[in-house]
Amino acid sequence: MKLTLRRYSLWALFMVVAAGNGQAAQTRPLPDLQIQVVLSPSARQTLVQGKEGITVAADWYGEPNARHQSDADESGQIDMGRSELNLPSEGGTARFTPAAINSKRLGWLKEGLRVNINVYSARRHWPDNILNCEMADGPVAGLARKPVTLRCSLISELAG
Repeated sequence: MKLTLRRYSLWALFMVVAAGNGQAAQTRPLPDLQIQVVLSPSARQTLVQGKEGITVAADWYGEPNARHQSDADESGQIDMGRSELNLPSEGGTARFTPAAINSKRLGWLKEGLRVNINVYSARRHWPDNILNCEMADGPVAGLARKPVTLRCSLISELAG
């Protein structure tokens, strides 16, 4: 009886260690992501005069592995969470930490974690977004290597 119990205990220990090794690659510490928002002179002046802020939104996602295809959303991705940070009218740098990421789902991803970054006016003064900003989308590991600069102008500047 003891021999059988030990054999099962060793087998269970082996399975836990093997599963842990598979997860280790998926759950290594994720880097912070820095997004620098640079405004055109007109955008900066308009935001300052209107006492309007800037919102930087990060949508975390990834492609599902074979086991979690059924957990994908309507776009075929695994939703890993959303973060929003507010910046002052002058712009600046938004620093996203991995805290908002649903880390329990990291093992569901076929490849690494990805992020989509969008920037828009905070809609405190004007009811609609007034900014036309660049966006960023890609693997977190690549985007986190150095600060990402996104430039913004007023939507009205495009017409002029």
